[in-house]
Amino acid sequence: MKIGYLIPEFPGQTHIWMWREIIHMREWGAEIDIFSTREPDAKTQAKHAFAQAASDKTYYLWPQPSLKLIRDIAWAIAQHPKGFLEMLKLCFTLDLKKQPAWKETLPLALLTPALAKEALNRDIQHFHVHSCSRSAVLAMMVKRLVGIPFSMTLNAKIEGWGGAMEQKFLDAAFTISITDWLLAQMKSDYQQLDDDKALLGRIGVDTTKWYPAETLPNPEDGEFRLITVGRLHPCKGHDILIKTVKRLLDSGRDITLKIVGSGPIEQELKALVKTLGLSEKITFTGSLSEDQIIELMHQSHAFALASHAEALGVVYMEAMSMGVPTIGTNAGGVTEIISDQQDGLLVPPRDEVALQAAIERVMDDPGLRKQLSENGRRSIVERFDSRIGAATLYQKLYGEYPNGESAAVRVSEEKAAVAGS
Repeated sequence: MKIGYLIPEFPGQTHIWMWREIIHMREWGAEIDIFSTREPDAKTQAKHAFAQAASDKTYYLWPQPSLKLIRDIAWAIAQHPKGFLEMLKLCFTLDLKKQPAWKETLPLALLTPALAKEALNRDIQHFHVHSCSRSAVLAMMVKRLVGIPFSMTLNAKIEGWGGAMEQKFLDAAFTISITDWLLAQMKSDYQQLDDDKALLGRIGVDTTKWYPAETLPNPEDGEFRLITVGRLHPCKGHDILIKTVKRLLDSGRDITLKIVGSGPIEQELKALVKTLGLSEKITFTGSLSEDQIIELMHQSHAFALASHAEALGVVYMEAMSMGVPTIGTNAGGVTEIISDQQDGLLVPPRDEVALQAAIERVMDDPGLRKQLSENGRRSIVERFDSRIGAATLYQKLYGEYPNGESAAVRVSEEKAAVAGS
């Protein structure tokens, strides 16, 4: 069975975990073609090494020449008249948050024939959609037009996907939730969903690439180097981390912070750094490639991200996989990754005092740093290697686990390396 991956504005900077899933699926023999609504803009375009090659092989739905759209619509009416009417009916029956719904759905219906025709030409037999918003509606329309089934990945709060969630969940062959709490919400709010329609498939990190440095940096050698990675968005709590660094410096601590990422509040955060007189201690790197982030992680003594809300938090996994002592907040799905005091430290969101205390503990206690480094690495290898979640999707699509593996697919040499550490 050939799979079409439908990812909006691919490849974006945050799509790295989706690319890992695709790579693993292909390694196991799956045939996958990538489709996307449109190319990302310059600000959100991925800086990772895979981005350009992936973009070159992605079919973009928009923009399309007007004449081609007209021809594709005519093809749909002539070849699939019943499906075309079902698609139009969907435009007026979806219970979207934006009303009237047809203003949202009709533009998608105009693009659906182009997507459906291209999928049939490529012999796509199933779409997997990494969105529960407009791309999910597109998949629903393609299903009605030409009968190609689809599945979805749920990676953020259900209420943020634009409505019609009951229709989307029921229409999909299945939906994979990336966290326990999202899965619990699905099953609680939509009790009519069969068990095989809603399942857990955590996303993860390639632990064979995100690997600790041979020698971890020693903070006693000089300033304490803190790093954070995340979109510059209010929900990530970068302002709290900046203010916490100010508190640490005012208390006599020698600490620096690198902020990796870009986003809508970049200028606001830079202004805050300037106002607090921290320009020599806090550096903004912008968005970086995967390899560049790994290099910075190797140089850092600790990782912290002060998110107010986080569906799961791949960047926590990446830091822990590299053996970097990690500090997070007990918000959203972060508690599914970090066990406080065992493989990382957790503090309440928006709490500068608690965050300062956690950073000071890591700075002052070599034994704690070693514990968090080793336990954090072990936890990610065992529970969040990217192959584990990819294997869940593979099993649902093909009816068996790749290469006869069990559900918890792991890399044997990785387990041996962790056990011997």
